[in-house]
Amino acid sequence: SNQDWLSRPKISNRPLTGAVTVFTDAGKKSKKAAFVWHEGNQWRQQLIDGQPHDSLQTLELAAIVHVFLKWMHTPLNVVSDSLYAVGVVQRIEDALLKEVRNQRLNLLFA
Repeated sequence: SNQDWLSRPKISNRPLTGAVTVFTDAGKKSKKAAFVWHEGNQWRQQLIDGQPHDSLQTLELAAIVHVFLKWMHTPLNVVSDSLYAVGVVQRIEDALLKEVRNQRLNLLFA
């Protein structure tokens, strides 16, 4: 029998009700990325050390990747000021991945 699978998109253009909301950011000079979220009555944060050759864009993307790994099975709202990182996330669901020259990008999606 010929079956067609209907896939549910994992990305929404509207904030999800009842989801964890996480804010991400990165600093080019500090070579660090961070994300913050509200848990209970407190704001929590996690810092991520970048690599020596990281660009601001790869740092921003690293923060989002860490968020996805931390809350892998939890509905999320991710807020980022990086058009690059948001664009990658919006397109990744239907993308075919290939190796690129930037080893850091390869590691983020491995």
